[in-house]
Amino acid sequence: MGQRTVRFSKAHGLGNDFLLVDADSVSDLPPDVLARQICDRYTGVGADGLVVLGPSHTSDATFRIYNSDGSEATLSGNAIRCAAALLMSRGEGSGQKAPPRIKLDTRVGLRTLYFLENRGAEWIFRTEIGKPGFAALGVPFRPPLAPREPILDFPLPVGDVILPVTVFSMGNPQCIVILPQDSEIDWMAVGAEIERHPFFPNRTNVGFVRMIREDQIEVRFWERGAGHTLASGTGACACAVAAHLAGKAGRRVTAHLERGMMEVHWRDDEMVELTGPAEISADGEFCWREQNATAGSKGQR
Repeated sequence: MGQRTVRFSKAHGLGNDFLLVDADSVSDLPPDVLARQICDRYTGVGADGLVVLGPSHTSDATFRIYNSDGSEATLSGNAIRCAAALLMSRGEGSGQKAPPRIKLDTRVGLRTLYFLENRGAEWIFRTEIGKPGFAALGVPFRPPLAPREPILDFPLPVGDVILPVTVFSMGNPQCIVILPQDSEIDWMAVGAEIERHPFFPNRTNVGFVRMIREDQIEVRFWERGAGHTLASGTGACACAVAAHLAGKAGRRVTAHLERGMMEVHWRDDEMVELTGPAEISADGEFCWREQNATAGSKGQR
């Protein structure tokens, strides 16, 4: 069977890592199978997701993202920063002045990233992630009885316990659990169970919040299609929004993740802004083998 190479760049936002490829170079490959192969941390390059960047007449690039399990996501706050950093670095490499902003055409509309500064190898961007969507149908969230909207402190049955959760869309489905300071919950196990909860027909991202003070939150993430991730941009935004709705935080918070911090501002016009870093860590070639593609496709569940 045939073999070919796929050129990629690797980047991350506070440890949430992605492999970025040009759409023209992989247009004949099934993106779900490519994502599973190249993102595999044992037999591939390893990443939380695959980003495919293509030409656009209305923006700097089209942006599509696939989770490591091959499913397509709609938006990722960290991945769009990684894409913007790659596009800006290419401009610098060609001798051109880096633009003050990058526009990406995503599955949920145009997103603009404003370049703020370089900190060593890191590119810092401020991004308008979007406005939270509180309609259950838009998440989607489908419990047996239609919930009151916005969905705050909903009693979600998880195993043998009932967890109060906040549910809404941040361009992707979000289920947020605000934990008490003395909680000893196994949040990864709980996150895995909530991700595939029957009330979420398209699965969901899960965020866990501990309050530090009104303007500081500690956050952890279990992501749909990727599992435990060190960071999540849309997840950090969702956690900040949920903490504010619970009356525990203001509209500006610093989110403390496992490997750093991001700033979230839920503006008065309902737009959520996220400020954080992205770093390009590698360029390389991945060996695509057609027989692996066939086997991977048959093995999908």
